[in-house]
Amino acid sequence: MLMEGGLDRIAQAKGAMARRDVASKGVFISKAIGIVGGLREGLDLDNAPSEALVRQDSLYHYMMTRLAEANARNDQKMLDEVAGLLITVKEGWDAIATVQ
Repeated sequence: MLMEGGLDRIAQAKGAMARRDVASKGVFISKAIGIVGGLREGLDLDNAPSEALVRQDSLYHYMMTRLAEANARNDQKMLDEVAGLLITVKEGWDAIATVQ
């Protein structure tokens, strides 16, 4: 659900960019950053800091940084990059869910 919400907010931010609606773009990107931050907070780095979790944490941090940069630079390609990364992560989690 969170990942879908993140993808929705990124799509809405792209639409706002296209319309030159700076205020809405900022709101949607801020919400996307918050969602990715929520995913990041869900990682249990304190109790079981595996290499995979550390890498996932770094990926989420990178996504948040790129979203902020996309907002500052008004860059839809950066939003597309983050959306692609989020889709890849979502597909991985979806695949795990179907195996279990």
